[in-house]
Amino acid sequence: MDYPDLEYYENNHGQKDEIRELLKKLTLYNFYKKIDMEFNNDIESEKCDICNKRINNLANAQNELIKLCKAVCNFILNNNFEQFCEGNSCESSCFNMKFRLYVRVMEINQNPDNIKSFFDALQIISNDPDARLKLCKITNINLNKNDLTHYKYLYEFISTFFDIRYKISEEYNSEDKLYCKHIKEFFRFYNSTRKNCSSKSTCIYYDILYTIKTKLITSERLKFIYENCKYVKTECPRDTNIYDDIPCLKDKEEISKMAKANSDEKNDLNILYTAAIPVISISTIFYIFYKFTPLGFWLCSKVRRKKNIPSPINEEKYHPSYDINFKTKNPDSRKYNIQYQ
Repeated sequence: MDYPDLEYYENNHGQKDEIRELLKKLTLYNFYKKIDMEFNNDIESEKCDICNKRINNLANAQNELIKLCKAVCNFILNNNFEQFCEGNSCESSCFNMKFRLYVRVMEINQNPDNIKSFFDALQIISNDPDARLKLCKITNINLNKNDLTHYKYLYEFISTFFDIRYKISEEYNSEDKLYCKHIKEFFRFYNSTRKNCSSKSTCIYYDILYTIKTKLITSERLKFIYENCKYVKTECPRDTNIYDDIPCLKDKEEISKMAKANSDEKNDLNILYTAAIPVISISTIFYIFYKFTPLGFWLCSKVRRKKNIPSPINEEKYHPSYDINFKTKNPDSRKYNIQYQ
């Protein structure tokens, strides 16, 4: 798998590839590149035959695992680790090398017995008097695939954060935005992971989560992210929000747009209300005049009298002859003329 692994990003947007290429320039990934070149070496050595003896007869042992074992064997025999680090950085570089190697092994073979045999072979080679790699002993990290994946995301972020921190400028240019997007995605991932890792006894990466929290939760560092990345803190997705921890982030522009939309809606309602007041007031005045003044009472009475005057149109409309149930066969009968008697 290509590094850095950004599969924890929430959305597989097009910026992921841009961010990956940008992160490759960081110190950690430059180191990975150098180590990978060494671990891809095809030089053969008799002392590295231990790889064949330890791994070849195991179940599910791929040739790639044996090939990697021989390449690391040559690295141990022929390299002084100091050429890959400077001063105090050697301690962290040693772990970076061991961690990168373990990731490579897990990409090839996840069988615990094969992995143990792989590192047993390298341990024997490291104890050889002629081995030049004295300052950094190769060891088995012993993480299953799921734990390794989470640990990798956490470890690589905290190992690169301060490198990223000094690359983000106040100009907020295109590269700055990509670095900020990476921080935002990681903060979301951190919170979702933190929810399921509440104690050291049940979670193997509890310590590194705590380290990340203590290093990043300071007001100074969060303030830098808010100001230079144009972010504000926001609630995390459901069931992941931990109030005394690193927050999730949201673009400040989104907040501004929402506030502006709400403000515009409120202004529109105010304009409508203001425009309606004169109309309502005039209508109210006419109603009071019409109902409660002598002149209004006189006008109202005149209108009612006019409505009560019989209209020929109305008489014609409601004439009994239009009723289909009213029939007269004999106009001279008493039944017909009784109403006139």
